Amino acid sequence: MKKLNIKTPNKNLIFIIVALCLGGLAALLAVNYVQKTVAERTKDTGDTVVVAVPKADLQQGTQITSDDLAARPVPVDLVPADAITPENADQFVGRVLRAPLPQGAPVSGAALVPLYDQFSTVIKTGNVAYTMSVDETNSISGMVAPGDHVDILLTVDQEQGGARVLPLLENINVLATGTRVGEQPVDEENPGYSNITLELAPREAERLTVAGKAGGLRVMLRHNEDSSPFGLGGLTQKQLLETGNGGKVRQSSGVHFIIGGKG
Repeated sequence: MKKLNIKTPNKNLIFIIVALCLGGLAALLAVNYVQKTVAERTKDTGDTVVVAVPKADLQQGTQITSDDLAARPVPVDLVPADAITPENADQFVGRVLRAPLPQGAPVSGAALVPLYDQFSTVIKTGNVAYTMSVDETNSISGMVAPGDHVDILLTVDQEQGGARVLPLLENINVLATGTRVGEQPVDEENPGYSNITLELAPREAERLTVAGKAGGLRVMLRHNEDSSPFGLGGLTQKQLLETGNGGKVRQSSGVHFIIGGKG
């Protein structure tokens, strides 16, 4: 009787097949575990809190106003412990940002500092704060306030033509009046001030310094929503006197005088 010749399976091949099966099973279990974990961690639980967020990207040094903020529900896990809410937002209006803040991000109370605590933060990068002395006339009877914009004229005496008025600086931001900055209340006992602090580019500060030695300076207060250039080219005393008929000064009813102090 002949013996059947049955081939024994190759053990190495069996090990390879088993290893591949186990590897595939392990990979499947790992993928399922990761997907389950991610789903659990990203699952919307519905737990949100309404906080104040910026309506647009805000730069470092921005002074916060109520118009900059909006109320928005944000997941609790993303809200800082000292987040600003619609209920306490008024306490932070007028403060300035320590660092840039993207649109829609919850605002942390620690990200804002009082304007008078860190005055340098209100100065835009590349600019400087420049303090100049003012009198009753140049302070517009004390009616210039932080946040206003002013223009500055320079008056010099010439040997020919008499006095000459030159436009020196336009649309300059007023950072402070005396020691008052931002929306600090006016000191009722001492409402006046003898200097104003302007935000200037270094070259503008250089020009203003020289101009203060060359002649007299006159500050003009402009409307807070008007940033257009006035296009002044300078005027001499002679040119003024030659204006009108027969070389006489033209009388104009278009000049309005504001008499009195603050209302």
